[in-house]
Amino acid sequence: MDGPPANPREGPEPSAVAKPAVRDPPPDRRGWSRRWLPVAVMLASAVLALAATRLVPPLRTADESLSDRLIAAAAPAQPQHAAIALVLFGEDSFAGLACRSPVDRGMLADIVGVLAAAGVRAIGIDVLFDQPSLPALDERLRRTMLGAPVPVVAITALEQTPLTERQRRFLDGFTEGMPRGHANLAKDRLDAAVRWHVPFGGDGTPSLPVQLARLGGVPVVPGEPFRIDWHSRPDGSTAPFPIYPAESVAVLPKNWLAGRFVLVGTALAGIDQHRTPLSLAGASTPGVEIEAHVLAQLLDGRQNPRLPFAGEAALALLMAAAGVAVALAGLPLWLVAAAGLLVPAAAWTGANVLFAAGGPLVPLVAPSLAWGAGLAAMTVQMSLRERADRRVMMQLFANHVSQPVAEEIWRERATFMTGNRPRPQQLTATVLFSDIEGFTTICEALEPEPLIRWLEGYLDSMVQIVTANDGVVLRFVGDAILAVFGAPVARSAQDEIDADARRAVCCALQMGRELVALNRRWQAEGLPPVGIRVGVHTGPLVAGSLGGLRHSEYSLLGDTANTAARLEAYGKLVDARTSRHCRVIVGDPTWQAVRQGEQQGAGVRCTALPVGEVELKGKVKAVRIWLLIDDEDADSRRR
Repeated sequence: MDGPPANPREGPEPSAVAKPAVRDPPPDRRGWSRRWLPVAVMLASAVLALAATRLVPPLRTADESLSDRLIAAAAPAQPQHAAIALVLFGEDSFAGLACRSPVDRGMLADIVGVLAAAGVRAIGIDVLFDQPSLPALDERLRRTMLGAPVPVVAITALEQTPLTERQRRFLDGFTEGMPRGHANLAKDRLDAAVRWHVPFGGDGTPSLPVQLARLGGVPVVPGEPFRIDWHSRPDGSTAPFPIYPAESVAVLPKNWLAGRFVLVGTALAGIDQHRTPLSLAGASTPGVEIEAHVLAQLLDGRQNPRLPFAGEAALALLMAAAGVAVALAGLPLWLVAAAGLLVPAAAWTGANVLFAAGGPLVPLVAPSLAWGAGLAAMTVQMSLRERADRRVMMQLFANHVSQPVAEEIWRERATFMTGNRPRPQQLTATVLFSDIEGFTTICEALEPEPLIRWLEGYLDSMVQIVTANDGVVLRFVGDAILAVFGAPVARSAQDEIDADARRAVCCALQMGRELVALNRRWQAEGLPPVGIRVGVHTGPLVAGSLGGLRHSEYSLLGDTANTAARLEAYGKLVDARTSRHCRVIVGDPTWQAVRQGEQQGAGVRCTALPVGEVELKGKVKAVRIWLLIDDEDADSRRR
């Protein structure tokens, strides 16, 4: 960049520095997406977790099974239900009977008579009368049930029950005129467990518990299937309901039965036995006992303690948000992994304690999945973002920064990066612009290969000096070097700004000193010696990334950058030198920062000669500038 202009105020516009005018940046869609990405990850994690626990069979089974275990192991103890009793035909009951099926109708008639006489509230017979026995006994039982002074409900079968036409005709004829209720149980298709109750069949037939509840005065019963709220045991050895063997009913005190709903059924191994949440604590549950649990729920007006879907969804959102927040916290990977395990463990422990204390049953499979998905997805996203940020910063700053500056840039990237690129920011920094004197002549004198080798050696040495002083080399324009001190991490205190200015001055002086050794080596190699001009100025500027996806550069916009270039160009008109091979012209703000450092014991070994207040191209007002004198170089020449 040789050849001084006729007037330094009309010199060539430096191509390394943009015009000071700054337009408003376009909307940053990438920054917008980054701001909303955590919300999207949170919502997606929660929705996918909730959907997976309902649509993916293994997860749905796990969700239900874990809730079953909680019901079986942690349900708070309850006294035996005061309004319900069971009369069961067990193995001992059939020991004295001629056959096991159908159940002896004469014995059933006797039991109904005894219960009615004891003043029970209602009787539900969970025995299907689908085939005849002895006609006399059948008729006796039918008359007893129809003529009982208390309601007696017989069970019927819905259309899906596999009965022959003959069985269905007998059942309908036997129970004609009686209150009836179906005894069909809703079983999960995956594990055949009973967790829900269907209060009405497709034809409107009520279930046995619903029919008994209606007869018992319960005004409103659910019209849609509902989860069963299982009545828990008083202790590990006591049943949830009083259970009496069928053969002992006649000798029971009447006050044990009076006012109760009594369900009559069987408790035989392999017959009408079903898997329920209670089965985890022992054997399968008899169908008649399941009906008793439903009846107790209807009489008490209770709902299943499982958290409703809205609550589960809210908890899944909360857990997903927590997972995303932990990922965004930037914790070490081992701490993130530990949190990934400890948080769900704490949630499960808390859910157990809450349920055992009488609180709701909190389903945690979906929230745990949401937590894991939010944590994992955001951690992966953060890792990809870090890689993208690192790639962008490496593209922008390459290797032209020192290790401390690189670490500071990476540590503080959140303060100036957005959407995978540095966002525009106003800051105060010091700009250094250097140029080789007589470079055009050198280019004409050297062949291309030695020219490039010579220039690479020069630039490499200068870059090392800039980075050693914590500066950032932004670009080369031929032989010219543009560097900045105090960017891209903005300084917030004046002493930090002054320290950047002093580092820039030290850098400029060291560049001149380095030329002593370089020129000596070049002369030995038959290459021309050179001198350089350096302009340094401190002030406000706008910094940011310019360009598109294919090419982008970290650029400085504003008067400060232009002034540094103008000061370098003005050095052509100054006869005195900073050192043997260098002229350093600085603006007044930079020199004042150096003087302030001397007063604070952080001085630079240099003095300054006032050049005066000069008019520079593009500047309305005159600028006070100084020529630095390198005291260290002067001392070495005197020696």
